[in-house]
Amino acid sequence: MKKLDEILMKILYIVCAGLMFMMAAVIFAQVVFRYVVGSSLTWSEELGRYIFVWMSFLGMTVAMKKGSHVALDVLVQYLKGVSQKTLMVLNNLLVGFFGSVLFYSGYKLVSLGVGQKSPTLGIPMQYLYTVIPVSGIILVYFVISQTLQMFAKGDDING
Repeated sequence: MKKLDEILMKILYIVCAGLMFMMAAVIFAQVVFRYVVGSSLTWSEELGRYIFVWMSFLGMTVAMKKGSHVALDVLVQYLKGVSQKTLMVLNNLLVGFFGSVLFYSGYKLVSLGVGQKSPTLGIPMQYLYTVIPVSGIILVYFVISQTLQMFAKGDDING
C-alpha cells in the first residue's frame, strides 16, 4: 500500500505542478495581451478558473496525505497512547466521510453536467466536474491507507 501511495503522490505532484504552470502561463498571456496588444483574451479567465479549481481539489488530497492542512493539533500532541490514537481514528473517520460525500455529490454533479458546455471554451461540463468525485476517491483512499499504516506500526490501540 505504501508503494501505491508513493506512485499516487508522484502523479498528483506532477499534475498539480503542470496545472500551476498552465495557470501561470494563461494568466501571464492574458496580462500581456491586455496591456501590450491592447486586446484581452476572452477565454483566459474561464480557463484560469477551471485550472484553479482542479488544482485546489487535487491539492487538497496531497495536503491531506502530507498532513499539511491547517489543524488544531494541540489536543493530539497532549494526548498519549490509546486516547491519541482514538482521536486520530475519529479524525480519519470524519475526513473519510467528507471524502465519501465529495465523491457522491461530485458524481451527481458530473451527471448533471452531461449535455452542458462551458460558456467561452465550449468544454463539456462533465469533464470539468470529474475532479470532484476523483478527489473524493483519492481522499478516502489516503484516509484508509493512513489508518491501516497507523495500526500496522505495531502500536496496539489497546495499550
